Amino acid sequence: MTARTTTELDTVADRYVDDLAEFSPSFAIDLGRPLPSRAIEDFSAEGQAQWLDLIERVQREVDATTPVDHIDEVTTEALIQSLNIEQALLEAGEYLGELNNIASPVQSIRDGFTMMPQETAAQWDDIVRRVEAVASAYDEYRSALIDASERGRFPTRVQVQAVIHDLGQQVSNNNPFERMIDDLEQTEHAPEFLDRLRSATHQATGATRKFQAWLAETIAPQAINEDAVGRERYLLHSAQFLGTRIDPDDTYAWAEEELARIHTEQQTIVNDLYGEGTSVHEALKRLNDDPTYQVHGIAALKKWMQETSDRAVEDLAGEHFTVTDDMRALECMISPAGDGGIFYTAPSDDFSRPGRMWWAVPPGQEIFHTWQEKTTVYHEGMPGHHMQLSRAVAQKDTLNSWRRNACWFSGHGEGWALYAEDLMDHLGYLSDPAERLGMLDAQRLRAARILVDIGVHLAKERPSRTYLDRIGVSEEAYSTALSNSPYADLGASSAKEGIWDRNDVWAFMATNVAMLPAFLQFETTRYLGWPAQASSYKVGQREWERARDDYLATNSGATLRDFHDEALGHGGLPLSALRTALRLS
Repeated sequence: MTARTTTELDTVADRYVDDLAEFSPSFAIDLGRPLPSRAIEDFSAEGQAQWLDLIERVQREVDATTPVDHIDEVTTEALIQSLNIEQALLEAGEYLGELNNIASPVQSIRDGFTMMPQETAAQWDDIVRRVEAVASAYDEYRSALIDASERGRFPTRVQVQAVIHDLGQQVSNNNPFERMIDDLEQTEHAPEFLDRLRSATHQATGATRKFQAWLAETIAPQAINEDAVGRERYLLHSAQFLGTRIDPDDTYAWAEEELARIHTEQQTIVNDLYGEGTSVHEALKRLNDDPTYQVHGIAALKKWMQETSDRAVEDLAGEHFTVTDDMRALECMISPAGDGGIFYTAPSDDFSRPGRMWWAVPPGQEIFHTWQEKTTVYHEGMPGHHMQLSRAVAQKDTLNSWRRNACWFSGHGEGWALYAEDLMDHLGYLSDPAERLGMLDAQRLRAARILVDIGVHLAKERPSRTYLDRIGVSEEAYSTALSNSPYADLGASSAKEGIWDRNDVWAFMATNVAMLPAFLQFETTRYLGWPAQASSYKVGQREWERARDDYLATNSGATLRDFHDEALGHGGLPLSALRTALRLS
């Protein structure tokens, strides 16, 4: 294939990636690059202002270019959409003093170390520099929280409690800095860096403990009890995660019907497996107790993940997707974070670091259920995130670095991963009724959380008894879940009777999906503190399915593989640009 000539717009986009990597060390780590001069990003108001300056400069540069081909046209639409959304969020103060259980500075400070390579002296110097920067990073984050509070923006009680607990884990039995001391001691670089790392670890652990105490003493008393962000802020965040605009009320109504449809499919499978009269919830419990679908121990889990992933890559490559040799490498990893998250990290730009699927197994969990998690492997690996993101990285001959490595909207990315789960069902990889039930459970999860996400943040009426009956949730089960809410000691988060609040979110999720309590609490807290992100998955899947159907109808003779290759060949996009990329009206 002849390489496409770099355009003026490509140069602007590539420079933007370089500047982002210099501005955000976490982004540099994501790309597989060495740390810039600064080891951890500046979370203060001054850092936010610098970020806004960068965005406004790139906006001017994009405006000054003229697209020369279709790829440029798509890049222009995608860049403008992305930059405008980031500008709006920064000007609204949405990033200043951000605090939640999954995507705020607390996690950024901690999680970057997981992906940092440890082979060379230069790489260990980067690691030590980053540990040495932890104390100042917390100082800047502290100033951001103070500035946000002075502007009338306070974190919620649920998120403050979650972060205080997380920090407590970090300074006790899950210290991310001490783990690196153990790693360093096994290398030839220990004599050069061990004393520095031990000293830095002591300082970083102390800074973490000090910040935890400050949160408890200063921020916790200021925290607000209301989780809802309201319509205006919700729409801003919805655009952030989707890269397009939606009507949340129409989306909520669609999700109600989608959840009911999925329940009907599940109940049909359950009737075949266990006979009529068995509820979906009862069937999921029975499957969890079935040794046929159990893997015991973390080592066995990792082995099962790897074998399942390898088989999918081998079967799908060339048959349904174009897969280069570099893209075949997919490593399954256990994340040391221990918070229950499952995620994927893309390969580095030169594929020296392969794509990786991570499972942050909570402490003490030893049994894993393959009937439920096979679809997760397809979601995170092949043909989900690994296929999508490694394919983007491989497009060096046609796409600029921003399109390949930096443009990420969860509606596009997570929507594709849900599309991939459903695809594997249609391709026959979930022919076991139990595993298909697991896929539907994952789809049900994504539909249910549209309701809780939009419901709580837009203060909508909670589901009626009639609707709960329709989706197989008994009054007794819902009441029991409500009484067992881990947020019960905080009381209701809505002042109005009959309106979604945090306890309803817990009860609704607990009675709709098969998830262990520790996972479920992490997920529920995430929905409360990360508005619109949870909805983006299922909404994105809907847009991918519409794009597929329209593409096949518009392009006579086109195959499903044609659609996959062309759509994924465009790299990351806001959903608004997906149809432009595929030349769909």
